[in-house]
Amino acid sequence: MNLDRSLLPRLAVLSLLLPSSLTAQTDAIAAGDAAYARRAEGHQGAKAQPGPSNEAIADFERAVKEQPDRLEGSWKLLRALHFKGEFVAQTDDEKQKVFARGKEVAKAAINRLAKRAGGRAKLDAMTPAQAAKALAGAPEAPPLYLWSAVHWGLWGDVFGRLAAARQGVGDKVRSYAENLIALDERYEEAAGHRVLGRLHTLAPKVPFVTGWVDRDKAVAELRKAVALGPDNLDNHLFLAEALFEHFPAKSAEARNILKQLLTRQPVPELVVEQESTLGKARALLAKHPG
Repeated sequence: MNLDRSLLPRLAVLSLLLPSSLTAQTDAIAAGDAAYARRAEGHQGAKAQPGPSNEAIADFERAVKEQPDRLEGSWKLLRALHFKGEFVAQTDDEKQKVFARGKEVAKAAINRLAKRAGGRAKLDAMTPAQAAKALAGAPEAPPLYLWSAVHWGLWGDVFGRLAAARQGVGDKVRSYAENLIALDERYEEAAGHRVLGRLHTLAPKVPFVTGWVDRDKAVAELRKAVALGPDNLDNHLFLAEALFEHFPAKSAEARNILKQLLTRQPVPELVVEQESTLGKARALLAKHPG
C-alpha cells in the first residue's frame, strides 16, 4: 500500500490526540482475541490446557477495568470464562468460582447496557419486544444476553438446580433468552431458542417458583433451534436429550438424531467444544440403545 508521506506528520499528531485509555482498550481486546483463538492448543479431546484461556481472561479483565462502558470487553470476558469453566476446570469448586465470576461480570455489564433503555428497573419491566426495541442500536446486547444467560445457568447447575431455582436463576435465564430471541432469533445459530429450550428441559418444576417450566416448550424451542441453526451440534444434542428425558415415546426419533449427529466431524475452530458435544452424544446413545 502506498501512503502519501505528506500525511505522516498529521497521522502522528492524530495518534497523540487519541485517548490513551482507548488505545490500551483496543490493545487489551486484540490481545484477548488472539489468546482466545489459541484456546484449543494442546487439547486432549474435550479438555483444554489452561494457558490460552487464562491469557484471554486476563486481557479481557484488563479491558473491562480500563473502559467498563465499552461492553465488547465484557461479553468477550464472559465467553472466555465460559470456555474455562466448561473445558478447562476440573472440579465443581473450580467451575463454581469461574461461573460466579461470570455472574458478577454479567450483572455489571447488563446494568451498563440498561442505561440505554432508561435504567435497570425500566429494562427489567419491559416485555422482550419492548426491550429489543429499546436496545436495537446496541450491537453488544445479543452477546451480552447470551453469555449472561449461559453463566447464570451453568452456575445454577454447579450450585444445585433446586436451590438455584429458589434463588430465581431460572427466571433470569428465561428473561435473558427471551430478550435475545426478540433481538435476533438467529444470533449464534439460534442461541436464544437453544438456551430457552435447554432451560425448560432441565429446570425443576417448583410450585410458585418455576411454575412456568413447560416440557412441551422445551422441545418446541429446540426444534426451532435445529431449524434455524442446523450446523450447531448442541442444538441436536439438546433436542435428543429433551425427547429422551420427557417424551420417551419419541426415543426412536432421539436415537436417529444422535446417530446423524455422530456422523459429523469437529471443525478446527471449534474442535474442543464439538469434541465435547460428540462425546456427550455417544454417552447418551449408549444410555438409550433401544
